[in-house]
Amino acid sequence: MSSMLVLMFHGLEGAHSRATGYAADPHYTFPASRFGSLLDRLMSEGFSIGSARDLLSEKRTSPAVCLSFDDGDRSNFEEAFSLLQARGLTADFFINPGRVGSAGFMDWTQAKQMAEAGQSIQSHGQTHTYFTHLSPAALAEELRVSKAQIEQRLGTQVTLLAPPGGRAPKGLVPLARGLGYQAVLGSEPGVVTALSVSTPLPRVAVTAQHTEHQVLDWARGGNAALRGLRLRYQLLAGAKRLLGDQGYERLRASVLGAPA
Repeated sequence: MSSMLVLMFHGLEGAHSRATGYAADPHYTFPASRFGSLLDRLMSEGFSIGSARDLLSEKRTSPAVCLSFDDGDRSNFEEAFSLLQARGLTADFFINPGRVGSAGFMDWTQAKQMAEAGQSIQSHGQTHTYFTHLSPAALAEELRVSKAQIEQRLGTQVTLLAPPGGRAPKGLVPLARGLGYQAVLGSEPGVVTALSVSTPLPRVAVTAQHTEHQVLDWARGGNAALRGLRLRYQLLAGAKRLLGDQGYERLRASVLGAPA
C-alpha cells in the first residue's frame, strides 16, 4: 500500500456547536472553518482523502490522508458531517455506545443518519475506560459489546478500533482481530505504510493550536515532517509510565486546564 497519514480530530467548533454546546476538550477542539479549508487544500493538492475503513481496502498509488474523529462529540454531527458531505468525503467516527445520547455527545439517530450517508462509525470502546485499566476479560468484553451494539443499532459493520487516550495494552491488536476487528488505530504519530497485525496503526492528533499549513506539511512530508511530534509523543509516553495515568492527568490539567 502507498503511504497514508491518519489524522485524529475530536470536536469542531462552529456556529452550530456554539449554539448547542459541545463536550470536547478545548485543547482538542478544532475550528470548523479551518477544518473545511483544510479539506479543500488537501483535495486541491491531489491527496486521496477519506475514512481508513475505505482507504485501507483500496489499492492506491498516490499518498492518502484519512480523517478520523474520537469520542462521538455532538459537533461531529453538527459540524463535521455537513462539511464532509458537501465535498463527497467520508471519515471514521469512533464512538462509545455507553455515552451515545449523553449531554454533549451524538445520539443514535444522528449516528444512524451519518452511517446511512456513508460515514464510517467505528468503536472507541464501550465506556471510554482506558484499556490499560481493564483486566483481560473485561477488555475483551469492552471490545465485544461495543462492536455488537454499534452494529445492531446502525446495521453497519464495525471493522476498526481506536483505544481511548491511545492506551493500548500489549496484545490489543491480536485480541481485537480475534473479535472481528480488522485494524486498531492508535495515537502515536507516524505514517501508515502497511497493515499491522501486532501493533496499532499510527495516527496524528490535530489540536486547537495546529494550523492548516502544519497539517499540510505533515501530509506532504510524511515521517520526516512528523519528527518533532514523534519525539514529543515519546517524551509524554515516558511521563505517563513514570507518573501513571492519574498523575499524568493531574499534571496535564494543571498545565492545560483540561482533562487528558
